[in-house]
Amino acid sequence: MTGGHHTGEGALFSARQLAVIAWVTATSVVFFNIFIKFVNRQLLGNPYGTPVYWPVSIFVFRLGRLRLDWAIPMLVAAVGVFAVTAWYLREERTRLAPVVVAGFVLLVCSNLLHGFTHGFVVPLSTREGYYQLAATIVDPLAFVRTYEANQLSYVVHARTHPPGTVLTFTLLDWVFGSRPLVTTAIAAISLPTSAVLVYRLVGTYYERSVAQYTTLLFVLLPSVQIFYLATIDAIIATLLLAAVYFFTRESRWWSLATLACLLVAASQLFLFVFVLPILAGIAVFRREKLLPLVGIGVGLVACYLVVKFGLGYDYLHSLSIASEQQNPNGFMLLADPSDYVFSRFEDIVELGLFFTPFLCLLAARGLRDLWGDLRPEGRWWLTATREREPFVIAAAAVVGFCAMLVAGVYHTGETARGALYIYPYLCLPVAAAVHRVRPNFRDRWLLVGAVFGQTLLLQLLGSYLW
Repeated sequence: MTGGHHTGEGALFSARQLAVIAWVTATSVVFFNIFIKFVNRQLLGNPYGTPVYWPVSIFVFRLGRLRLDWAIPMLVAAVGVFAVTAWYLREERTRLAPVVVAGFVLLVCSNLLHGFTHGFVVPLSTREGYYQLAATIVDPLAFVRTYEANQLSYVVHARTHPPGTVLTFTLLDWVFGSRPLVTTAIAAISLPTSAVLVYRLVGTYYERSVAQYTTLLFVLLPSVQIFYLATIDAIIATLLLAAVYFFTRESRWWSLATLACLLVAASQLFLFVFVLPILAGIAVFRREKLLPLVGIGVGLVACYLVVKFGLGYDYLHSLSIASEQQNPNGFMLLADPSDYVFSRFEDIVELGLFFTPFLCLLAARGLRDLWGDLRPEGRWWLTATREREPFVIAAAAVVGFCAMLVAGVYHTGETARGALYIYPYLCLPVAAAVHRVRPNFRDRWLLVGAVFGQTLLLQLLGSYLW
């Protein structure tokens, strides 16, 4: 476990601080919404360059259409489950099962606030979603062989992803046969698995009580509660997290599990390469991981060649098609500099909003503390120790994501959903801050309440999927 320094039992945030953070966040979002629209429309003559509900790019306001016969019972149920969970975890501070159960039940309740149809049917009924195409697939192998030729004729979401995304929904449709069951299955598979992986990864470096609390914060995040239902991104985030977790294990045989997770993730998302800098960072400080990392790279290349010459599907060519479809005028910084700058800012703010401003500040504090613990060691980068892995993993994730933003990724928004995979790694510095402060029961649950309160508010306001 990571040692670190303790300041004794203290507060993460006081109730007053949480209120101030919420107020500053709300007013800042409103200010920048108005300011960026003014700059785009009045100064740059681009009336469509800013989302109506900036920084959330995909949003349908539904508060005025709220069905009270669903909203009131589900809201009461959610508050009740939250209260029971707090009471139970007052004494039980290490077990994971109650956290997983509470997270899943609250996900169901929060997504039923607008009714069953809106929560469990509509997310897979959009015209441009994978499910519409998946239901038409009869021969998966033929679909893969002809994917490149037909890629630009498919629904919007499929054009920018490998064929595995569509085939995953095809498999789920074959197994479960209806939208509500497929929606539930994605959540039932992804949320518990991600929770276990977050718990185990944090528990590798910190005590189990910190791992349990951090996992509780994770499952109650707005991003998890909203996007872990029905979206393929939940499955992708789980696979990438599993790849990193398996790579941190001692035995080299676990690297085979990492490779397997990466191969499945690569079939779903071109941006699976996000985790490669994380794996490389771990290997740099644990030299015994260098050979497994090379083996993983060889395995990925070998699989690419097998698929290319065996099935006739060229992964890299498909990636270039997706890139050209997203950037028809070339690199956005050169083609549309103002949109490039504004969309980068939008991506960062949306990502932070769905992580909550409270945890953004706590993660920043944790990164600062981790860096502060490392600096006194002098030439720390030359010494391979497990104590700095939380910092390396989190820093590599942040740097890797920023590199993708610089490259122009996510210029159409939806960052909180599309980049769902980054949130587990941001939980490591959160755990570091919790480990250092060791908050009491009241202070722990003030923060949990603020996080889940924002989740309920966002769920009540409207819909974030298309």
